[in-house]
Amino acid sequence: MKKLIALLLALALAFMLSLSALAENGPAGDPPSTLTFGTLSLLNMTEEEYRALISARVSIVRRLGLAEPSEGLPDNPPKDAPEISMVYYDTLDALLMALNAGDINNIEIYQSVARYLCTTNDNLMIGPNFDADKASASETFAELVQNGINGNDFAFLLMEGNTALRDEFNAAITDMKADGTLDRLVKEQIDDLIDSGEIKPIELPHFDGAETVKVAVTGSLPPMDYVAADGTPAGFNTAVLAEIGQRTGKNIEIVVVDSLGRAAALASGTVDAVFWTRTNSKTQEWAALTETEQKARKAEHHAGMTQEEIALMEELDESIDFKAYGTTDMPEGTIVTEPYFSDVLVPVMLAREAPQSK
Repeated sequence: MKKLIALLLALALAFMLSLSALAENGPAGDPPSTLTFGTLSLLNMTEEEYRALISARVSIVRRLGLAEPSEGLPDNPPKDAPEISMVYYDTLDALLMALNAGDINNIEIYQSVARYLCTTNDNLMIGPNFDADKASASETFAELVQNGINGNDFAFLLMEGNTALRDEFNAAITDMKADGTLDRLVKEQIDDLIDSGEIKPIELPHFDGAETVKVAVTGSLPPMDYVAADGTPAGFNTAVLAEIGQRTGKNIEIVVVDSLGRAAALASGTVDAVFWTRTNSKTQEWAALTETEQKARKAEHHAGMTQEEIALMEELDESIDFKAYGTTDMPEGTIVTEPYFSDVLVPVMLAREAPQSK
């Protein structure tokens, strides 16, 4: 009898727990009511501000039917769209741990990094994202979304008083673009490495008696910003810094920090520059226009869009501060160099959450 009572109590408890889970998550197979995205910490944008940006991206992809429905991006009418939450993490390892633990549904990361992660980890896949080729006949809309909202340019971050070093870096970057060196490094140290998954250390040049410039790297955006397991920086970041050192005649010393630590390392003088900060040339160009010029540019854009695209862009104007988007990773009192790389953001999810084919 005691065993029977114990069994009944256990069944009753299991039933109560299942009811609780059903109330929280809905029937089995229903999409989650909240999607949590994780990304690397930004230096000048709150998690709430970033949440609005993520919501805009999800809305565009879902409403334009640019992706198969999945647990990561349910195919629901707008009124049933999931709530979006956003969490910052300071390292890529912390992001991956949170994803594997189920604390977040997606990692918001750059396409080159996503491709590298999925190549080196069968448990990961790139989730539903904006496909410019499928967006519409409107090249203007596709370009504005892809480069103005989904995209970022990467540049060195320095304190605003350090214009001399900024100008030297700019000259080196400009020359590297002009002579094809930068394109070659992108191919060798990013594109080719994504396919092979093998990142090799690169030796930095040394000049006796020359000035030493300390540059912070994070290792959180491989293969663009990579640090080997033994702490040795390698890949594209080291290749670019080696080339800049060679062209400026300065010794480059690399200091490893986490994503949030970039600002503190720079402000304290621990480093002279940060290898990457996220900027956006399109939104910075927009911010430089007068109100009259912005109205004229908007009318020009709308002339090549469908009514649905125009409606989406109007909604985006209300929910996103495009004027500030270009400085989301630039604390007050900092300056940036010319960009040396550009990429677009995509979600990465666990492979078991892969979209099912219709």
